[in-house]
Amino acid sequence: MAEKSRYRLVWGDIQPHLTIEGNILSFKNFRNNIWNQVDNIIQVSRKNKIYCYHSIKDLENDVERGKNFLNKAYGEKFLSDLETQYNTHWQLFKKIKKTDFSRLTNKELVSIFNKSAEEWEKTLCFFRATQEEGTRFLIKELGEKFSKEEISKLLLPSKLDIANKEQIDWEKVIYSPVSDKILIKHAGKYPWAVMCHITLDEVLETLKQRYRIDKERNFKTNIIEEKKKLKKEQEQLIKKAPELKLTVELLQRLSLSRMEVKSCWAGTDFYLINFFKEVSKRTGEDIHELWKYYLSKNLENLLLKNIKLTKEEKSNRDFCFVGLWKNNKAIFVSGNQAEEIAKKELREIYSVKEKTELMGAVANPGAVVGVARILEANNVAQTRKLRESFKKGEILITQMTQPNIMDIASKAAALVTDEGGMLSHAAIISRELKIPCIVGTHDSTRTIKDGDLIEVDANKGIVKILKN
Repeated sequence: MAEKSRYRLVWGDIQPHLTIEGNILSFKNFRNNIWNQVDNIIQVSRKNKIYCYHSIKDLENDVERGKNFLNKAYGEKFLSDLETQYNTHWQLFKKIKKTDFSRLTNKELVSIFNKSAEEWEKTLCFFRATQEEGTRFLIKELGEKFSKEEISKLLLPSKLDIANKEQIDWEKVIYSPVSDKILIKHAGKYPWAVMCHITLDEVLETLKQRYRIDKERNFKTNIIEEKKKLKKEQEQLIKKAPELKLTVELLQRLSLSRMEVKSCWAGTDFYLINFFKEVSKRTGEDIHELWKYYLSKNLENLLLKNIKLTKEEKSNRDFCFVGLWKNNKAIFVSGNQAEEIAKKELREIYSVKEKTELMGAVANPGAVVGVARILEANNVAQTRKLRESFKKGEILITQMTQPNIMDIASKAAALVTDEGGMLSHAAIISRELKIPCIVGTHDSTRTIKDGDLIEVDANKGIVKILKN
């Protein structure tokens, strides 16, 4: 029998290896923030499909760290620091937007990239604090007075979050004369909407598809009126336990700030498009391979020493790439060596066992039976195909929902995700859409197959495969 793993899956999606590097260096470089005081994680990538595992001990420590939110002063200080970092990050984006990369020296290109990576690492820790573990004690407080259905309603922010604002602005775009300039301007305001797009042509292709489909289906948003109605319903609910009003307000503010933080680290891709374009032009290296395989030191060596990654190393990184943070050391390896480390560290969860039933956390109650459609988070090509083929009433299965798939999610009968908690994007939109949602199943995307008939019981937190 395989030795029990000390890790648990936290998230998975398609991203560059720079994401692995940034995650780990965040723990190393910014340990002054308590949410970066994590000691052991491993991230495994195959063809840039990344799965991130934290040690169970670290996740238990995150739960303990979450007790800090029970202190009002700590919560206020956390949100103040988050807002400061958020604004600093956006100031960098504004600077990058005005930068003519063609006029920079190679050394200056390295410098602006390193600054971008530094802000990315600083910002990410605030997102970690809003995960399931960090908010568990706050939500437990609500559970003493409110039902699951009531908690779901109370956790939905009554104010517009950044994804709501994007939808409102997007409606203005699709019902006005459109141009490439207008679409790029929209992407600049909401860069996470085109996360993992590597060129401006790819950005335009995605937005033009979304524009065409939304115009055909007569996309309309009524978010502002829905929020007003929600606020009144929440005011009535909170009368049941007025002593928990501040807890509800804090959780809603954490939910709103979570989306703001995500807009920074998920928006970095868009703002670095012209950087990678310039590096590709100067070095002759393919822009997609720069984005997929290169780490910060590799970019520095490429620009300052003209050293490219070999075809063999790219092939090894494609096969398997591992970032390990353990014993206060950051290790990045590829190929067979990476595969062996992954096997040794992950033990029995290295491979996914076949099963017909999965358990997760109820993010929004309800039950439904339908056909499963699998979407790999941030898989641009797959998202475009699903945007065309997803049928109303099908069930969306993904590692995590991103704000840029709202048009797909709005047709779903239910949502199921590998990761996430009560403040996750999937949880929020399921409440807005009034559909069942189960988060934190860990292996739904690797267990359920596209086209399977499944039952989602979001009253009990169970997903069953009824027919392959």
